Amino acid sequence: MSFRVKLTLLIAVAIAVTVSGASFALWVVAKHQLLGQVDQTLQQQASVIAHSGGHSPGPLDQTGLYYLSAPDGDTTGQPLLLTNDARAVKPGHVSYLNTTIHGYHFRELAAGLVPTGRLVVAEDLAPTDKALDRIRFWIFLIGGIGVALAAALAAFVAAAALRPIRRLTAAAETVAATGNLSERVAVAGDDELGRLATRFNAMLAVLERSVGAQRRLVADASHELRTPLTAARTNVDLLREGRLPEDEQRHALDETSVELDALTRLVSDLVELARGEERQLRIEDVQLDDLVASVVERAQARAPQVTFVTALSRTQVHADPILLERAVSNLLDNAVKYSPDGARIEVTVRRGEVIVQDHGPGIAAEDLPRVFDRFYRAAAARSKPGAGLGLAIVREAAEAHGGTATAETSSSGTRFRIALPVGA
Repeated sequence: MSFRVKLTLLIAVAIAVTVSGASFALWVVAKHQLLGQVDQTLQQQASVIAHSGGHSPGPLDQTGLYYLSAPDGDTTGQPLLLTNDARAVKPGHVSYLNTTIHGYHFRELAAGLVPTGRLVVAEDLAPTDKALDRIRFWIFLIGGIGVALAAALAAFVAAAALRPIRRLTAAAETVAATGNLSERVAVAGDDELGRLATRFNAMLAVLERSVGAQRRLVADASHELRTPLTAARTNVDLLREGRLPEDEQRHALDETSVELDALTRLVSDLVELARGEERQLRIEDVQLDDLVASVVERAQARAPQVTFVTALSRTQVHADPILLERAVSNLLDNAVKYSPDGARIEVTVRRGEVIVQDHGPGIAAEDLPRVFDRFYRAAAARSKPGAGLGLAIVREAAEAHGGTATAETSSSGTRFRIALPVGA
């Protein structure tokens, strides 16, 4: 059974229950009103009979039958009217009863007279029963028609209400069948279903970007991995042949070591980037200036041809120290790569920011927007070592902590900035 049929049945059942309840209530009210009118007539008749001492009753097929017994035992009227329920009425009490006499349906008023008398007045209920039968017939007829119309309207309402769901289902089935993540659902309105369609489109867009990024990562990684692997394999093959002079053997070993180091760094960067949002950060209080000072010290040891100048203000942030250290180290390595020998690299820490200023050639205007993209390397940088992943890790590290990574360039060099929330 489809959800549309289920919804239609549920709506129809709900309406049927409501109509039935309303019809029953109408029936009870109508019956109460009609019997109330009969009871008023019986009260009037009983009052007249009690005050007049009785008179001859009519035949059984007429209304106004009565039975009156006096305390001295004298009776007037029809003894058949004195049913067991009527006899049970205590002196001084009045009871209204429904009874059948000779096949006729009567409404009785039974009153207990002090000390032992009885007054029973009966009214024929044939007109009342006919009126109730007509009311019941019309209730069933109109109620049945109403339920049928309600079921038809329920089907129409369910179809209209589920139309956006059908569009979502069709889009999901298309994506599942074709793998086309560019599929989108038309959004009509801003109700719950409209917001669901909007979120569905947003989910597809995120998924499309994620899958696209994965495909680009695989393609770019395979390209970047091929170069050091090919070079290392060539050198190993030459060494295995054993026909190289000793100095060329040492040169081949040195090149192989360099390529393997590059391959190790590339694989490490790829693993770091592949973790992405699944990375579990180990957040703790980090003294940012101390962390940067330690990274600068190691970078200076690796690159004695440049000079690091620091201005480190006391700043504490909540961050993953390992990931943050990696990001700062990448910024410093990038600055070293594009700085001439003897150049100064200025490192500043203030109010949750890490700023690295080099004095290299700068970044071309057309390359600046993509400088943090994975595997992106400007034309001027392709002769430099690296795979274009260092700055991508910098941006992801900053964003993982709720911060930003930006780059500015000028004729005097490039300034990179990591901005982190202070104390957050």
